Amino acid sequence: MNTELIYLHDAYLREVTARVVNILEENNQFSAILDKTIFYPQGGGQPSDQGEIIGLSGTLEVNHVSYNNGEPLHKGHLTGTLKIGDEVQLRCNWDLRYTHMQWHTAGHIVDQAVKNVLPDADSIDGNHGIGKKMYIEFATDLSKVDLSKIQEQTDRIVKMSLSISTEMITFDELIKRKIKLPFDLPQNKSLRTVQIGQYPVMPDGGTHLKLTDESQPITITQIIQKDGGWRVVYEVNKMDVKKLLTQVVEELSPISFDSSKQLPNSIELIKSQLKTETGPDLRIKYLGKKGLFNQVSQVLKVLDPRERKEAGQKLNEFKTYLEQEILNKEQSTNAKSTWIDLTAPGIEPKVGHIHPVSQAMEEITHIFEQIGFTRVRYPEVDWDHYVFEALNMPPDHPARDEWETFFMDAPIDQKMGKIVLTTHTSNGQVREMERLNSQPPIRMINMGRCYRRQQDATHTQMFHQFEGLVVDKGINIQHLKGTLDYFAEQFYGPGTKSRIRPFHFQFTEPSFEVDFSCHLCDGTGQVKVDAEVTKCKFCKSGWHEVGGAGMVHPNVLKAGGIDPNIYTGFAFGWGVERTYTLKKGLNIDDIRLLYSGDMRFLEQF
Repeated sequence: MNTELIYLHDAYLREVTARVVNILEENNQFSAILDKTIFYPQGGGQPSDQGEIIGLSGTLEVNHVSYNNGEPLHKGHLTGTLKIGDEVQLRCNWDLRYTHMQWHTAGHIVDQAVKNVLPDADSIDGNHGIGKKMYIEFATDLSKVDLSKIQEQTDRIVKMSLSISTEMITFDELIKRKIKLPFDLPQNKSLRTVQIGQYPVMPDGGTHLKLTDESQPITITQIIQKDGGWRVVYEVNKMDVKKLLTQVVEELSPISFDSSKQLPNSIELIKSQLKTETGPDLRIKYLGKKGLFNQVSQVLKVLDPRERKEAGQKLNEFKTYLEQEILNKEQSTNAKSTWIDLTAPGIEPKVGHIHPVSQAMEEITHIFEQIGFTRVRYPEVDWDHYVFEALNMPPDHPARDEWETFFMDAPIDQKMGKIVLTTHTSNGQVREMERLNSQPPIRMINMGRCYRRQQDATHTQMFHQFEGLVVDKGINIQHLKGTLDYFAEQFYGPGTKSRIRPFHFQFTEPSFEVDFSCHLCDGTGQVKVDAEVTKCKFCKSGWHEVGGAGMVHPNVLKAGGIDPNIYTGFAFGWGVERTYTLKKGLNIDDIRLLYSGDMRFLEQF
């Protein structure tokens, strides 16, 4: 598709300049294809927009827009001439567009209302005004659902004034986020999603209101069964201007007035009431989101376009008056308040600081950046493929047991497997190789949260790791050992003791455990408490295990598309918290203190 669909990003844009790409004529019916459009083509249950395409030599009165071979086709009656290449002005019939937005958004509100009443309800289709029909169709049996409860939830969503947001994402991202797909969608282009408040996201290409309380009254009329599905039928009612203004005025005063002067009377009555009022909440009452000014302003939505301009000018003048009057009252109140000695010393506000774990992550990042590493970040909830399979871990490996790893209750992908809370930042290794199109050199530091089922003085179920990966020609263990020594010197200072011990990891060969000497017991494994020598409960041996390291296994390089006969690499992964607690002078003998939320503890850093 070559036409830019502007309405996907801004449904409130009424005019735009475009260029004619093609002109078609059949049976005195003219059609135009443009390089961009604000007109919505009929589809997805929503009627098409109408309006005008105005050129220097002619005007196309657009009465219908539809897709033709993937391009929006603007059909209508042409007066004068339009040529390919002409610059034209598009003017949308705003009243009709806004009505269609009311209908479409109402359908999504009704859909969510049904799911609030019946969480397992499965919506499969909808019509938002085509053929003057409005309904949401469900595959779920709704015969026992109380219609009044759906109406109650519908009214509630409208009154909550929830924001309606849109986002352009890829099909793959739709799948990753597990967004429900009501029907087959194209996989080769960006797709648009819509979300009401914090309710579930859904794919949708139509035009929508910005807030749910912009919606006109929605009435659920019936629930019917048709063609094997269940339809919740709804109506969107035009606001009664007289009733709307009368309601506002009756809240202020029992005075009656001529309906032809309702807006001016409403304004005058609000002005009269404000003159008699004082207090700290005037700004909220009159100018707040649900204040009296916004209530009266609702009339603009339903006024005839010829009346709207004059009404808008009166409301702008009225708002300026309210702001000035309220400001005068606030200044007057402040002038009468208790005298304050401005020369008295003030109370210094408390100044916060970043969490000690975040401080450690910044320091670690800076240390590795000095030797050419690049900081990256990869998912903390990831596929089994990246967390285990691509790292050379067989299906029966103990780490893949549910007693060791947190598995998500989610559908299993045929290729990628289950979804897990990452047990280590090593899931970033193959992802980094893929990101660089399997073209070394690679020097990355990946930091993120990890999750395991252990919890004690030196372990927490959620913790942070930093993962280092280097891949290039000629990389060997000496490079790894030099990197470990460099970090120990930079992070802990000169003289820090470190050691590596042979070990086994599936994704490195050879593999090592990395230890640092314990600062609480100076590497002895014993501490003196009240003249009594006891075993150090933090390290238990004089050394503190911080993580693993080793040369990247050839199978891992292959999983990332890199030839192990040409390239080699090393990797290491350490816990940020456990590494940080070895800092001299901290004396943290229980890692869980970092997440206790105790301000007495955190304020020390």
